[in-house]
Amino acid sequence: GRCRACAVRLRVGGGMPPIVASPREKPAGLTGPYSVPRPGQNGKSAGYPAATREQVMDAVAWSFAQKVQLLTHANGDAASDLLLEAVRTLAKTHPDYRETRPVLVHGQVLREDQMDDIKELGVFPTLFPMHTFYWGDYYRASVLGPERSQVISPTEWARAREMMFGTHHDAPVALPDSMRVLSATVTRRTRSGYVLGPAQRVDALTALKAMTIWPAWQHFEEKDKGSLEVGKLADLVILSDETTAVDPPQIE
Repeated sequence: GRCRACAVRLRVGGGMPPIVASPREKPAGLTGPYSVPRPGQNGKSAGYPAATREQVMDAVAWSFAQKVQLLTHANGDAASDLLLEAVRTLAKTHPDYRETRPVLVHGQVLREDQMDDIKELGVFPTLFPMHTFYWGDYYRASVLGPERSQVISPTEWARAREMMFGTHHDAPVALPDSMRVLSATVTRRTRSGYVLGPAQRVDALTALKAMTIWPAWQHFEEKDKGSLEVGKLADLVILSDETTAVDPPQIE
């Protein structure tokens, strides 16, 4: 037989139409104003999407027609509104679109009503909870303010709806540190030690699934990766302690 371990593992991941800009620099389109506006802008500045409604519609239509997975960067909730509107509209003419497993990438600023739409429409959210560690203090002080910043990367909203979701580190934006991703998802501690959005924390087992078995499904690789089963690739690391048993602050 052929040595599976020796095979070159390349694949086409999908199409990535960005409706994204970074909330950190404050151009990302929101439905409410930034807490502290950018220099030269007034207090009503809410940023802007990086694509027009027509461009988003065209990209989603092409993706569904060609059966290419949609991997859409959408950070602000206004940008996510555009994506969800396009999926809902074009689902009428492409009823089999769920077979492509469309993905919303980042979703740093999402509203709870959007989480209901994401579940209803079968969109897979891959979230960025490590943001709480690296930039959480800044989001709280300047980007979204003390209230809205509590629900960036809302993993608990996804878990409460019994949804699969993924997490990521977005290298080179942040270093590829899986333990930091896991820790941030469970603790949501910022660099200053503040817990940003304690209600959005999830347990370690859920956080592990969001790094393994659920992203494997996202990438159409659930038959080969994501869990330890006979016949799957033995991609694993051995840790000094069991991450589901230690106190959450010790995970990192």
